[in-house]
Amino acid sequence: MRVMEVMRRIKGFSTPLGGVDWELPPPQRAVAEKVVVYLEDRRVLTVRRVGMVAVEDRENCVASVLEIRATLTRILMEPDTGDQLAENLKAMRAACRRFLDTVGPDHTGGARSHMLSATFGAALGELRAVFGIQLGIIAARHHVDLPEELTAILPASDTDDE
Repeated sequence: MRVMEVMRRIKGFSTPLGGVDWELPPPQRAVAEKVVVYLEDRRVLTVRRVGMVAVEDRENCVASVLEIRATLTRILMEPDTGDQLAENLKAMRAACRRFLDTVGPDHTGGARSHMLSATFGAALGELRAVFGIQLGIIAARHHVDLPEELTAILPASDTDDE
């Protein structure tokens, strides 16, 4: 039995000379719920566009992906993230790095604007696909409900007629 599991069962102890109580870290499910709540408000994952993404949207998307990557890193450092959840978060963080590597520092367009738009759109689609898969796994493993905004990026099921 791990120390964290013992700590969850025993929240303190008393002796004739005094006692000790401690606050326990949140369980993995709570960490998973925190990740979902954070990601549901990330428009880079949820906003659907018809046609090409506008230049200012690109800048916001890059800034948002940088913030997501930093937040995932902070969550990974929490003591109760757990190995399985950490695996999902690391896959999402790697997708953020791939997106940023693909988009590159010149994500605002210029002479090659059309080519950059296609590259940007493909990188954004890959990012959303990876996040959709990982969120699906997190929701199933930790019994976390996904908000409607995030269900849009889940992989299609075999029974979807759309």
